Amino acid sequence: MKPKIEILKSTITIGLEKPIRFLHLTDTHIAFDDPSGGRRTAYFDMDFEGSAEAYVLQAISYAKEKQMPILCTGDLIDFLSEGNFRWIEKHFNQCDYLYAAGNHDFCHYVGRATEDYAYKWEMIKRIAPYIKNNLYFDSRVIGGVNFVTLDDSYYLISDGQIEMLKAEVAKGYPIILAMHVPLYTEKHAGLVMEKNPCAYLVGAPQALLETYPEQRRLQQTPDAATSRAVEYIRNEPMIKAIIAGHTHLNLEEMVTDTLPQYTTHGSYARFVREFTVI
Repeated sequence: MKPKIEILKSTITIGLEKPIRFLHLTDTHIAFDDPSGGRRTAYFDMDFEGSAEAYVLQAISYAKEKQMPILCTGDLIDFLSEGNFRWIEKHFNQCDYLYAAGNHDFCHYVGRATEDYAYKWEMIKRIAPYIKNNLYFDSRVIGGVNFVTLDDSYYLISDGQIEMLKAEVAKGYPIILAMHVPLYTEKHAGLVMEKNPCAYLVGAPQALLETYPEQRRLQQTPDAATSRAVEYIRNEPMIKAIIAGHTHLNLEEMVTDTLPQYTTHGSYARFVREFTVI
C-alpha cells in the first residue's frame, strides 16, 4: 500500500473565544513539463512515481473534508510551466487557501538565470494570474485572526511590506504571519547547516554569513530594509506566530521569548501541519 501524508499537529494560543483550524502546506514542487528530462520530477517523487502530486492531493482532500483553509507558504510548483499552471487551476484553485510566495514560484527553471528583483518582477507576470491572492503581500481575517502573507522568497523584505504590515497591526487583530523563508535562529541555522553550506534563512548575522560560499552569501545577506523588517517582526506584540517552509525540515522554535516560529517539511516528503488556534 502506498504511504499517506503525515499530519503534524500544533496549537497556537492567542485567547480566542472559539478555536479555528487551518492546514499548513508548503514545498510541494509540482514539476510538470520538466525540461530536465525528469530529473527534477524524480527528485521530489521520493516514494513512488507521482508521489509529490499524490501527497498534495491527499492534503487538499483532507482540508476540504475538515472544512479548513489551507495556508501555503510557497513552492507549490518547482518552476513556471504551462503544465504546472494547468495543475494549479485544476486542483489547487478548487480549494480555500492563502498563499505566501516561494522562490520557485518565480523560477523559469532553477539555476538557469540570476534570480534578482528584475527577474522576479518579470516572472511574477506569468504566475500571478493563477494564484488567488496577491503574491507580494496580502491579508485575510478568519475567526478573529489576521492571516498575513508576505513574500520574503529572495531573503529580503522591503520597507513597503513592513508599512503594509504595520497597517494590518493597526486593525487590532492578532496576526499569524506566513512567509516562505523562516527568520534566522541559531538552532534553525545549525540544523540546516548539518547538510548544507549555508542556512537559507532571513536575517542571518554577519559572522555566519562570512562562512557561506560567496554566491550564497551575496544571495542571503540582508539589506538595511530587511534588517529593519526583522527587528520589527521580532518585537511587534500583535504578531503571534510565524509560519514558514523552504528549509525542508519540521521545527517548532522560539524566535524570541514570546514569538514562536513553525517550519513544516515539504509536502513532497509527505508532511503537512494542522494548526489549532485557541
